[in-house]
Amino acid sequence: MATINRVIIGESGGPTPVIDWEVAGALAAAQKHDVSLYGAMNGLEGVLHASTNGNIIDLSQLDPMQFVHNGPGAGLSTTRIKPTEAQYVTMAENLDRLGIEGVVYIGGNDSADQLRGLTRVNSQLAAIHAIKTVDNDLPETHHSPGWGSAALFNATALKHVESDFSGYGVTGNDEDGKESRLIAPVVIYQVMGRKAGWLAHATAFARVDPRGEMVEGRAPHIILSKEVPFDKEAYLKLLEETIQRYGKATVVVQEDLTDKATGQSLSEMYSKDSTDDHGNVQHGRATSFSTAIYLAQLATSELKVSNVQTVKEAALVPQHIQRSFSMSIPDAAEAYMVGYAAMEALLAGESGKSVILKRDTHGGFTTDLTDLGNIAKKERQVPLEFIEGMRGPTQAFIREYIGVIGGPVALPHYSNIQRIAIPLRR
Repeated sequence: MATINRVIIGESGGPTPVIDWEVAGALAAAQKHDVSLYGAMNGLEGVLHASTNGNIIDLSQLDPMQFVHNGPGAGLSTTRIKPTEAQYVTMAENLDRLGIEGVVYIGGNDSADQLRGLTRVNSQLAAIHAIKTVDNDLPETHHSPGWGSAALFNATALKHVESDFSGYGVTGNDEDGKESRLIAPVVIYQVMGRKAGWLAHATAFARVDPRGEMVEGRAPHIILSKEVPFDKEAYLKLLEETIQRYGKATVVVQEDLTDKATGQSLSEMYSKDSTDDHGNVQHGRATSFSTAIYLAQLATSELKVSNVQTVKEAALVPQHIQRSFSMSIPDAAEAYMVGYAAMEALLAGESGKSVILKRDTHGGFTTDLTDLGNIAKKERQVPLEFIEGMRGPTQAFIREYIGVIGGPVALPHYSNIQRIAIPLRR
């Protein structure tokens, strides 16, 4: 086994709030072993354009904590490049000129595929992939660094928004003097996630009490995800029932859904936007289709609720805010652990592997390795046994995953105002 003395690290795909904790962990491990570590700005794009001044930087003498206190986003910047075979060859040649013997690459399933492409043209290059994604859609691992922080933001934001917007609900008398709901507020909240509903279902953390038990009637009332094909009529019926019961409704939806009748995604049916280089429909662009706006339009154009005069809707799409605002403490610790383990694995002679998270014997988490091919271009949806249709996840899902945000105490918990009605004197 050849000794590795010079390693390069890069970040790829959408940043997460804790992606730089992985860089910090890898740098700490490199310094422990007295290995030179270089950073590739914009991941493989920096390697491709290595001759451009500043695209390759020396990290070896930096304090690893410079990355974790650098703010959200990717401290080495990121990329969504899908290299051609000729570009892979150029990258391999540039790495050879730099004297690089090993690569640590942080990213999701597309990034794993790119790393596999790089090693295909240079089989002598040692390569380890460190997982990250807010979507949490990677197979093999229990969960992915980045998901917990985005889940914490969405669950917290949803609690605040529901508390805010529910104040618009008005009960009064209609023209016939019959008591009715004059205004029923409906919030449609869209989370990230193209092909898996992990972030959508994680918003159900907002329902829990301090013990971690879901409380009946707490928002979100409806959760729509790719795992359950979208039936418009069934959705409108459930929305009507929810409004009738609570006088309001909060709906969570991921970026795309699969239409039950046609088998097509809603983005394919309605989007005017193009796909990115990896074939993914782009969301958050000026011309992108928005599931939240689509559902809000249904609430005002097709929803029929007896005894309700007006549905007041709000479509909220936090987009990049959800992956750049909050940081879950367990998420950061695990990201650092993944980055550290990636460097340790590389220096121990491993290659063509991804670092993943597995439960340990004490109920916590430790790192493990899986073949790169088990992650590259592969996806994992939320298991159906964790989902109760459009009502969202089961209590078993909550128990299994709420630790990623720091447990139920990481969320705000509100008091329940007692409203004592005073009748008019006759």
